[in-house]
Amino acid sequence: MISGFGLTKKFGDFTAIDKVSFKFDEGIIGLVGQNGAGKSTLFRMISDVLSFDDGMIIIDGMRHNEVEAKRSLFFLPDDPYVDKNDTIDDMLQFYSNFIDIDTAKFYSFIEKFELDRKRRLNNFSKGMRRQAFIALALSTRCKYLLLDEAFDGLDPIIIESLKSELFAAKEEGKTIVISSHNIAQLERMVDRFVILSAGSLSEGESDSVSFVKFQAYFTEDVTKEMLESKGIKVVTFQKYGSITNFAVIEEDVLEEKLSAYNSILLERIPISGEELITLRMIFLKGAK
Repeated sequence: MISGFGLTKKFGDFTAIDKVSFKFDEGIIGLVGQNGAGKSTLFRMISDVLSFDDGMIIIDGMRHNEVEAKRSLFFLPDDPYVDKNDTIDDMLQFYSNFIDIDTAKFYSFIEKFELDRKRRLNNFSKGMRRQAFIALALSTRCKYLLLDEAFDGLDPIIIESLKSELFAAKEEGKTIVISSHNIAQLERMVDRFVILSAGSLSEGESDSVSFVKFQAYFTEDVTKEMLESKGIKVVTFQKYGSITNFAVIEEDVLEEKLSAYNSILLERIPISGEELITLRMIFLKGAK
């Protein structure tokens, strides 16, 4: 298990991570948040690439900067290091100096992804380079994998192929934490989501809040401010011609408050998993 306790990281006057505590235990975990929310910073702190100002990180009972703890973890950044002249073979040789890698498994991935071992990585597309490094990550014998924006630049067919490999790694006992600002990519893959918003992390406080989405045709020009004047906690509000879609926080007398505005149509509509995570992110950001 990777546990963080009261982590804080500042860059000058800017607080990137603000008293964050978490537990990454088992399975595939999605770390989601908007660009700039602090996802990469948190990964760099866990992997001891970046120091922090306060708090503690424990990996399987050890401080995160102890040798054995670091050996159990592989961090794949959004822009991993590669020499300008390196081929896939060179990349493997370089990282083998620091990480225990199953070479046969690595080359089976390279063959499956149809990547040219002798071609310079800098001549690959971003998506092809990403495939090569994901192959490296999945071939390590590390217990924990931190994958930063792992699917950025990959087409949907490749992503679907990688899902089965991630599930297989999970079955082997690996804990995989994948950061992304694209919730849809992770929705059918992860066991649970963790939300990072403006430097603060949520694994449960927004889960206790229920959201409901409405589609309405009001006979008057109803605005977000008018709904809020009735005590309705509006999270999102959009108008499409005569139709208004809005998501609010669930409460006992919600329909009674909405009845103050005459409507031809007022119905609850489903919220997708992606929308639900987005609503939680918006709610957390507004609550700060």
